Amino acid sequence: MATESARISHAEALDLLLDAESNVHSFTESSSSEQNVRAASFEPVADFGTQAVRFANFGSPEPVETRSCSTTTPPPRRIIQCDVFIAGSGPIGCTYAREILEKCDSSVLRPRNAVYMAEIGAQESPVVGAHLKNAVKYQKDIDAFVHVIQGALQPVSIPVSDTHQSTLGGNSWTPPINSKQNQLVICGQNPQQSREDNLGATAVTRAVGGMATHWTCACPTPHSEETTSSPIPRNELDSLLARARDFVKVDSTVFDKSIRHTTVKDILTTSFPNRNIRSIPLAVQPHSKAESGFVTWSGSDTVLGDIINDPRFTIASEHRVTQLIVHPSFPGTVAGVLMRDLKTDRDVLVHARAYVIACGAVCTPQILYNSDIRPPALGRYLTEQSMAFCQIVLSKKTIQNIQNTQNPAWQALIAQHRKKHPLDPLPIPFRDLDPQVMIPYSSAFPWHAQIHRDAFSYGDVGPRSDPRVVVDLRFFGKGDILENNRVEFSNKAKPEERPEHTDVYGMPQATFHVVRTDEDRDRDQKMMNDMTTVANSLGGYLPGSEPQFMEPGLAMHITGTTRVGSDSKTSVANPCSKVWGFSNLWVGGNNVIPDSTASNPTLTSMAYALKGASDVIQCLQYEYQ
Repeated sequence: MATESARISHAEALDLLLDAESNVHSFTESSSSEQNVRAASFEPVADFGTQAVRFANFGSPEPVETRSCSTTTPPPRRIIQCDVFIAGSGPIGCTYAREILEKCDSSVLRPRNAVYMAEIGAQESPVVGAHLKNAVKYQKDIDAFVHVIQGALQPVSIPVSDTHQSTLGGNSWTPPINSKQNQLVICGQNPQQSREDNLGATAVTRAVGGMATHWTCACPTPHSEETTSSPIPRNELDSLLARARDFVKVDSTVFDKSIRHTTVKDILTTSFPNRNIRSIPLAVQPHSKAESGFVTWSGSDTVLGDIINDPRFTIASEHRVTQLIVHPSFPGTVAGVLMRDLKTDRDVLVHARAYVIACGAVCTPQILYNSDIRPPALGRYLTEQSMAFCQIVLSKKTIQNIQNTQNPAWQALIAQHRKKHPLDPLPIPFRDLDPQVMIPYSSAFPWHAQIHRDAFSYGDVGPRSDPRVVVDLRFFGKGDILENNRVEFSNKAKPEERPEHTDVYGMPQATFHVVRTDEDRDRDQKMMNDMTTVANSLGGYLPGSEPQFMEPGLAMHITGTTRVGSDSKTSVANPCSKVWGFSNLWVGGNNVIPDSTASNPTLTSMAYALKGASDVIQCLQYEYQ
């Protein structure tokens, strides 16, 4: 008996998908060559109502066995069939999934596998997509969570190291002395990346839940100057932002009873009365036992809500989305997805009616590029926030004021703490919640500031000071939008060929070309000066965490690489996040934001995803009219 090959080539995938299509799809008869030409050249096509090819319901939710007519194809394979395929399990992909399953007419969706989600990473929590910081261990010791973040982040583009060792003696192996071959690539380093224009600290998280397994949960509303390029009217965007807040359960009051939070907020309000000091809007909820000192941080599980138990929803972990297969006769139509099951190293095909790629600001354009879907703006107009950072130790005066408080509630908490821990020199209960304060973006101060305590891949306190008196200051600056600020991907001659350079997962290697303008640098310096002024109002610098600019890319708030817009020449997708020239392909994530931002972008990305999901629903329901 012939055995099934583990790998499927691009040609084989196309044969199999077309064979499946002939059995389970129905097409309208009309199709103009003009539409096809526009689709292939990434010009806007007509709305979905006049699109020449429309997918019909597959009927059976079970995979369909297919056999290609080609004599070179492997024995029969099973193709996964669904209504909507989503790549990426972060908050954006989950926003699409929830909105579609909750709002789409159930009669147009299959009873199982209506939404099929693929995630390249593993499920690392018993709760699908949960924030890992909810574990008691990390809520008791926030600095211990630093190592979780460090383990979760995988660098995107690292220039090759200098491997020449002049003192290496004997007969030990060394690369040949040749300019071409002497560039030893170790652990996925990128020989195409220059150090001068790299975003060296940029990293991705590959796990069920994505970055939301360890994000700060900060969800500020963008300033009007952070939405000037948006094709969505501000009143509509505000409505979408409000709905996004509900999805991740944003709350600005959870920390209001904290002694440290209130102290820091009051100091800043008094010192800077015109800066609109406020609590950070956080995707967080109080713990069921408020006296525990714990909170529940939102993750992708929060966004999914009840649909995690919906039989129409499926999530496949450790499946790499390799490429989208574009229909040869209808260039504006995705015919299917080729995936790799990383646990078995076998290829899988998925056939859907609609496709959403929401894998982050680097991996989303990477998948499109690897699929030979390359509109002019792909990867371009990239913006990333600059970041200034320091840590301070609260002043003696501040601690004395807490000790001498006239607030009855604080007095009771301090007395209770003293009774349990009479040797503790600090009048701050161990369960007192961390400060979570922000100075929002303004025209006069065009940056976003967070004064709080949280775990990052940097800035842990360690044994140097009591964490209860340490406060982190993180100031985020926006950058000018430049077309040539971009991420590129290693090329390949043919769809079935391997790129010249690949990342650790076998996808085309990403290379950054990003510079900051003179205006950016001037703004950054003013931001640094502002941070030091704010820091000095609170206390002294923690040794080793004095004011500094962080490595470019460390903010991990890249925007623009598949930006939405009203012009197919300067954007990748239309205002509904549908890729120009395609009838059934959408993108999602911070990468769709066309603006330069300073505040945290996740909430804004979710707002765009809600609009995109509404467009997906319209397309699905139109087929049954």
